[in-house]
Amino acid sequence: MPAVSAGQTPPPAADAPNVPRDAPEADTAPTEVASNTAMSLRDKIEMGSWIATIAALLFTAGQIYQWREDRKADLSLEMVARFSDLEYAGSARRELAQFWWQNSDALAKVTAIKGGIPPAQRQKFLDLLFQKRPPVKRQEQFAAVSEMANFFDQVELCIATKRCDAQIATDYFCGYAASFADLYQGPITQVRETFGTSGLGTGLQHFVEARCDD
Repeated sequence: MPAVSAGQTPPPAADAPNVPRDAPEADTAPTEVASNTAMSLRDKIEMGSWIATIAALLFTAGQIYQWREDRKADLSLEMVARFSDLEYAGSARRELAQFWWQNSDALAKVTAIKGGIPPAQRQKFLDLLFQKRPPVKRQEQFAAVSEMANFFDQVELCIATKRCDAQIATDYFCGYAASFADLYQGPITQVRETFGTSGLGTGLQHFVEARCDD
């Protein structure tokens, strides 16, 4: 810096090197970018959390559905077991089978008729066989018919309430149920009238007509 003699005005001080006079304030953009980046990362984390939650809910729903389907199959198989269990329907089935074995000669005459016999005549034939039984055996016979009709009412109820698997039930029961409903229509009606059980056999009839017709 040159010396200044007396009476001279000193020159203005030089500006700081590389610093313009009107330099703007420090730019805050990096902070905002960092903030936006942080928000984006948080959004991704939240989205991932929602996706995981939805996936867990879908998995749980699938597990519940499968459990219900398995339970329906289990209940259907329980009904199949009761059908042969002597503590349940199996006892009634055996009683009815014994009745036909004891009347096998009369049955053979009827089945030998070409083309079979009309339903009305077949029903009269069955009623006659029932009436020929001793009173005690006749009561046992009607009790067996009532128990079997009630069993099929339960099968139909189990399917209607979606507690049993319809496919398993129809595959296993339709053959017997259709024959039973046709053959024992008269005794079922008689039990209804005698004991006032008007609903007996209605589930059986619906099961046969709605689920077993080809």
